[in-house]
Amino acid sequence: MNRRPLLIFYLLVGYIFVAFGWWIILLARITSQAYNEKKELTELNEKFIARPNSNHQTELASINQDQHRKIIMIFGEGSVFLIILLIVTWKTTKSLRHEVRVNRQQKNFLLSITHELRSPIASSKVALQTLLKHPNLAKEKYEILLNNSVQDMDRLQGLVENLLLATKIEDHTFEMGKDACDLSDITKSVVEKTKEAISQRRVFETNILPDVMVLGDRMGLTSVVTNLVENAVKYSPEGNLIRVSLSEENNRAQLTVADNGFGIPDSEKKKIFQKFYRVGHEETRKARGTGLGLYIVDRILALHQGKVSVKDNQPNGSVFEVSLPKAL
Repeated sequence: MNRRPLLIFYLLVGYIFVAFGWWIILLARITSQAYNEKKELTELNEKFIARPNSNHQTELASINQDQHRKIIMIFGEGSVFLIILLIVTWKTTKSLRHEVRVNRQQKNFLLSITHELRSPIASSKVALQTLLKHPNLAKEKYEILLNNSVQDMDRLQGLVENLLLATKIEDHTFEMGKDACDLSDITKSVVEKTKEAISQRRVFETNILPDVMVLGDRMGLTSVVTNLVENAVKYSPEGNLIRVSLSEENNRAQLTVADNGFGIPDSEKKKIFQKFYRVGHEETRKARGTGLGLYIVDRILALHQGKVSVKDNQPNGSVFEVSLPKAL
């Protein structure tokens, strides 16, 4: 977003404050001058009278009191106006900063979604063109190209599903099922599918308690686990360890996904669950993504009366912890 309008706004606000201060000072001076002139006239009038008149003294006292009240009124009204001006300025500044943040997030989203859509399509196109040009390709290479194309299509499908799911959540049209779901089975399935997709580039360590049942929407819960696991894969270097565990505690299912990746700064931890929010700038970011995954995780869990939190892993990386009520 162009910062020029913001600069003009601040200059305008500064001018208003300076003009307001000068108006207060000028008005106070004019008021004081008017009352001083009236006081001088009364004193001169008293000098021309042979004997002192108590009425003149009373009038002088009344003039002084009236002047004092007027000055207090001027500064009182000015203070109220100043407070209102400060509140309006604060609200406007807050709104402008929000617009800047939203515009930046939308820009990042458009950049990321363009890359996320173009990458699997281009990869699949190259694979299919290779198969067309070389129909007698060796079986091993043939299968590799087909498997890569299937993985690209799975990635594209996941992206589209995230977009549709985020839209439904935003529009409050997501119809959540209320079935007994085996979270253990869901977690195992997601981990196995992810391991197949990334081959040997990450090491998974799992500790999944069997038959952990929760009440909710299977598709939504699958999306939660998938986004957390894929997030750990995206933000950890190749060869790093990813731990996935599922347990029970106080009638709640406890899912933990930990990685030894780059970690998340403390200042960003509360922001990562916002829609479109991603750490850093899209132009320099290496990890793929759209900024929808953790937003979907947070919203889906809220619909299940669950919650998600993030903390630092040791010596580095992040730990995402999910808590869900068990099915009774």
